[in-house]
Amino acid sequence: MKIMRQICWPISLACMLASLASCQATRKQSLNVPVDGDTIVRFFYLPPYSYFHVPLTFRVVEKNDPRLGTAPLAIPGDRTPYISLPEMQNLIAALAHSDLSWQESKELETPKKIEPREMTDKMEITVFSSRGTDRAFVAPQQLCEKLAALDAALKQPRARWEFQLFRVDYDCQVSGFDRSAYPEHDEPKK
Repeated sequence: MKIMRQICWPISLACMLASLASCQATRKQSLNVPVDGDTIVRFFYLPPYSYFHVPLTFRVVEKNDPRLGTAPLAIPGDRTPYISLPEMQNLIAALAHSDLSWQESKELETPKKIEPREMTDKMEITVFSSRGTDRAFVAPQQLCEKLAALDAALKQPRARWEFQLFRVDYDCQVSGFDRSAYPEHDEPKK
């Protein structure tokens, strides 16, 4: 019996420590980034066996910038709705209050061109800020629900429409969405 206790005690202790480490490793990390004119939010998901979906990348411009309220297809191949700083602050706040778990990196990155062959098993949300780069991932079966919660953060009609179109293109139901509201969306840039 004494030998049994000597064997079981270390095994039990190891199991408890492994369980504790596992809990700490999977703990939800919230989004906490400074928001300024250089903050960028990118949504990207390319499911296997699908046509290429361009990333949706929100960028900040000044209130008097002529790009405000537009959404050109920009380099590096992203659809880029331009929004105001307060709107970016709203979007970051909505992301921070979501139940997404964020991976933080102090590395300062910029959006890079995504190749059509970069298929993903989850949607990636990336926040580029002056503090670093944060990423969260959304499983395909949760995509519609998680993104719908962000709709209210976008006040610019064109930005909200682009975000809703992004969702519709992944078979999400968006009440009242009019695909023809911005016909220039599908026109090639001259």
